[in-house]
Amino acid sequence: MIYGIGVDLVKIARLAATVSRFGDRFLNRVFTPQEIAYCQARTRPENNLALRFAAKEAFSKALGVGLRRNGIRWRDVEVVPAPSGRPDLVIRGRAAELCQQVGIRGMFISLSDEGEYGVAVVVLEI
Repeated sequence: MIYGIGVDLVKIARLAATVSRFGDRFLNRVFTPQEIAYCQARTRPENNLALRFAAKEAFSKALGVGLRRNGIRWRDVEVVPAPSGRPDLVIRGRAAELCQQVGIRGMFISLSDEGEYGVAVVVLEI
């Protein structure tokens, strides 16, 4: 049964400007070292970072909590490539506790970018 669905749309240039302005301080606050390394190795790192940012927001919406409320930290939600190449979510910390409390058994994520926008959709299943 579906517990929640979250979607987030991000303007890639806006995230790229934030990275340009705040650099490593922003990157290290929002993304895990693995996410940063993965994105920086891609042809368009700003697109990949924007998609991961949107995924974290979409996850919090699907769970029904804010990222900074309830103690969920940005880095508690990590987007990793599965062996097949599709994106997967790794949840830890307070985010994992909340998922356990409500009985989340499955997480599904879809990422897409086109032109100047990226979108992430997250479905949580109980």
